[in-house]
Amino acid sequence: MAYEPINLFSRRIDPRGVITALRELGLEVQVTGPEDDWEQAVVLGPKKFLRKRLTLALTHSSDYYDNPNWPRQVQGMRNYFAGFADVPRKAQILDAISRFRFAIAVNAEVHHEDLSIESGDERLQWLQAVCRQIDGVFFTPSALRDAAGRILIEAGGHADPQAVLPQVPPTVEFKDGEEPSADDDLDEEDEPQPPSDDRVLRRAMVLAAVTNRAFMELDEEPQEDLEELRQELLAWIEEAGISPEIEPDEWEILQVPVGTVPEQSTIDAIWRLEGLGVLAWALKLHPLVVYDELVKTAELQEALGIYDPERTQELLAHPELRTPEELEQLRKQLLAFNWRMVNFRVHPGAMDFVEFSKNCWFGSFDISLFRIVNKDLAIGSADISNADPQSIDRCKSAARERHQAINWLSGYGTRYSEVDTST
Repeated sequence: MAYEPINLFSRRIDPRGVITALRELGLEVQVTGPEDDWEQAVVLGPKKFLRKRLTLALTHSSDYYDNPNWPRQVQGMRNYFAGFADVPRKAQILDAISRFRFAIAVNAEVHHEDLSIESGDERLQWLQAVCRQIDGVFFTPSALRDAAGRILIEAGGHADPQAVLPQVPPTVEFKDGEEPSADDDLDEEDEPQPPSDDRVLRRAMVLAAVTNRAFMELDEEPQEDLEELRQELLAWIEEAGISPEIEPDEWEILQVPVGTVPEQSTIDAIWRLEGLGVLAWALKLHPLVVYDELVKTAELQEALGIYDPERTQELLAHPELRTPEELEQLRKQLLAFNWRMVNFRVHPGAMDFVEFSKNCWFGSFDISLFRIVNKDLAIGSADISNADPQSIDRCKSAARERHQAINWLSGYGTRYSEVDTST
C-alpha cells in the first residue's frame, strides 16, 4: 500500500539546523548542496548485524517557500484545514498555519511504500528531532500533528488535547469558532512584555562589561596589567549592582583570568557590541549607528559609564527609554535588514528591496534607515549584489546582533542570549 506523504512546516527557516539535529543523534547525513541551502539530505541509521541499514531521504527547496506564490500556498493549506471538522483550538491552529515560512518533505519517491506516520518506525524519531529543531508540525493529507506526532487537527474531528502548537509571536486569543482578523487587538496578557527602563540599562551595562573583558584577550599589554584591569571591571560591576543581570556564559568570561577565554567565545562576546549599540540608542545615550557600519567601542563604553562609578550612578538614577512607537519602527527595520542579509546568503542575487518594504510578509517598514542602489539594499556605495564580500559578512553578523537586541527590547524573550532572531 502507498502511505501518506509526510511534510514538515515551520515559521523558522533553518535548513542548517535540520542537518545539525540529525547529526546530534549520531546519524550519518549525506547532503546535496550547501548545508544552509541543501537540496537533499540522505540520513543513514546505525549499521546493524544482519539487518538492512535504515535510510531516510529528505528534500528541501528554498525556491519553494521563498517566492511570491508562497503566501498563496499557505493560504491554501489554511483553507484546507479550515474545512476539517471543528476541534478545540482550531482558530489558533489556523493562525499558526498562516505563519509558516519553511518546508521540508520526506521524499515520497523513496518512501511511498516505506514510511508511515502511524507506525513505530525508528525513523520517525529522527523526524521528530528535526520537527523539534524547527519548532514545526507534521502535515499529512489526513491530519496536522505536533513535533511528537500527536494530532492537532484531523479530518474526522479528532484532536489530542496534549498536542503542542508551535510557538508563535504573541497573538490574539480566539474563542472556539472565531476566526483571526487583522483588526483584532492583542489581549493584555498576550502582549509581549518589554523589559523595564531600569533593566534595559543594566543589560546594556552588562554588555559593555562583557565586551570590554573580551577585548582584553586581544590586548598586547602585560598580563599583570590586564589582570589588574579585569579586577577593576569586576569591582565596577559590583558597585553598579548589575550582577543579577549577568547570564552564566557572561559570568564565565568575566571571571576567568585574562588569556583563558576560548577564541570563539571572545569573538562572540565582541560582536555583542552591535546589540549594545541598539540598547544605547533606545536609552537615548548614543546615536543609532548607520546600518552597514560597525559601532565605535570606546564611544559606547563611555556612554554607559564603564569604570566611572559617578557616571554609572547618575545613569541608574534616571533611565529612560524611547517611545514604543520608535522602538517598533526600528524593530521592523532591523528585522528587514537581517532578513535581507539571510536572504542574500541563500539567494545571492538582486531584488527590489523598495517594493519589498511596501508589502512584505510582516507588513511594511520605513525604508528611510537604508541607502538604496538599483532598488536594492546598499552595502557601502554598491547594491548588495556588487558589494565587497567582507563588508557583506560584517553586515550579516551585525544584523543578527542588532535584531536580537531590538527583539529583546520588544519583549520577545526574557533571557537576552536566547531571544529568537528567525527571519
